[in-house]
Amino acid sequence: MSFQLSGSAPEIYENTMVPLWFGRWAETLLNSVSLETGETVLDVACGTGVTTRIAKRDVGSDGRVTGLDINAGMLAKARELAADMDIIWIESDVIETGLPEDSFNAVISQHGYHYFPDQPAALREFHRVLAPSGRIAMSIWDGHSAYTKALCSAVEKFISPEIAKKQRGQRETPSADRLIESVSEAGFRNVTVARQELAIQVPLATEFVPLHLGSMPIANAFQSLPNEEKEALIADVSDTLRGSVVGDQIVYPDAVNVVIGWK
Repeated sequence: MSFQLSGSAPEIYENTMVPLWFGRWAETLLNSVSLETGETVLDVACGTGVTTRIAKRDVGSDGRVTGLDINAGMLAKARELAADMDIIWIESDVIETGLPEDSFNAVISQHGYHYFPDQPAALREFHRVLAPSGRIAMSIWDGHSAYTKALCSAVEKFISPEIAKKQRGQRETPSADRLIESVSEAGFRNVTVARQELAIQVPLATEFVPLHLGSMPIANAFQSLPNEEKEALIADVSDTLRGSVVGDQIVYPDAVNVVIGWK
């Protein structure tokens, strides 16, 4: 499984999903890492760079931050957004990064781990590039939220079970116990998992669903629907979540697991 965006999707992702979802989760992840001025940081699966930019803010001008992603479109947007920041951007997979060993104080990743095709190899690579006593910190969805359940159900009804399976896969993540086991097996010590929850607020389905799906790998499948079927899909999500509407927003709880380990 991978997360690949093309065309206008990276820009929609940055303008819609980052302020509503990923910017908030980036702050909670970095609060867990407690980066210090002057540290070196590798942000893996950095996407359009929201976590990378916040990490650079935290380590200051004396620190060094590298953002790594396999998606050229996402990196292009990341470079554009951080043109005035001293950040290194690398297009690479997560298994053979080519980075020197023992070179980072922290390796971080927001919602990237479950997309890695070979997770044990990726964890070994992160262990290799970390300096002695360096730490890894990764946030991973803790299953589906009420919104993503409603969305995937509507996608299955109005697009196809296959496309719905692809969308659901983004939230099919390891349990906390499995995360501890996997990170420990890669050689990390004192591995812990902390569950974090936020109250998420997004626009009503008529506005948000098209933007959300437009920033996803299944964007073409949604855009290819006849207008009446798009409207039916959106109405289905709206109906399912009618109890979560507060004013002109959908408000619902969402959660991640943050796994932290030390070299």
